Amino acid sequence: MGFTLQSHDGILIIKVEEKRATVEIAGNFKEQVLNRIEKEEPKIIVDLSTCDFVDSSFLGALVAILKRATLRNGDVKIVGVQPAVKDIFELTRLVKIFEIFDSLEAAIQSFENE
Repeated sequence: MGFTLQSHDGILIIKVEEKRATVEIAGNFKEQVLNRIEKEEPKIIVDLSTCDFVDSSFLGALVAILKRATLRNGDVKIVGVQPAVKDIFELTRLVKIFEIFDSLEAAIQSFENE
């Protein structure tokens, strides 16, 4: 499947388990996460610590998920960004719309502080 979904205190934690987050997983990823948002899980953390590359289709899926989550009073936070992936987020200016954390614990804490 390429990723796992797990709930933790009302937060949906998604661990991408691929070195390359590309079109091969983007569609299924987007569909499954959007379904979970509709089931009242709009607070989302995406763990990219395994990824050393993300393509535009995966980034598009993240943006679509963020749009839906914010409509439901949620948010999407990113953790574990490797240097090459961080470069892509900076190049596409997605660092301005996604909060990026060094650890899962910090991302969870940020939801608790809202």
